[in-house]
Amino acid sequence: MAEEKPDANPLEEAAADLSADLEGERVNVKDSAVSSVQGGHVSMSESAARSVDAQAVNMTESAAGFVQTKSLEMRDAPIGFAVSEETTIHSGDVGILVSGRVKAKELCTWLVVAGKVEGDVKTTLSPLSALAMGAGFGLVVMVLRRLATRSRGRREHEQS
Repeated sequence: MAEEKPDANPLEEAAADLSADLEGERVNVKDSAVSSVQGGHVSMSESAARSVDAQAVNMTESAAGFVQTKSLEMRDAPIGFAVSEETTIHSGDVGILVSGRVKAKELCTWLVVAGKVEGDVKTTLSPLSALAMGAGFGLVVMVLRRLATRSRGRREHEQS
């Protein structure tokens, strides 16, 4: 069991842990279009990237196809697909967002998969519409299988 020092500040330990998590290079992308960005902390302003992989990402008036990060903060930014532990959105659009926790002032999205969501989130795909879409897909598959089985049966009967 570790001994506690009477003068130890728990915030110093938390800060050291966060600093260790943010290992890697700090990358600033401004007024640029890039294929891929990787780093400890990525800051994007008026830029576009196909993919971003970092410990922390801060996007302002920027766009990205795929973002994977522990911490995502965005303002006026569209993203196609984002995976993060913590997401803060001041305003933006995300096609599909997977996150442990989402705080949003204004978010429009097709689908959100999150442990906790706070704020104004408008989703295109609600649980009820997802159920209806799945049922419709299942019905189409069933009809196509039945048609394929009938036409195969007719061909075999004609050949006999």
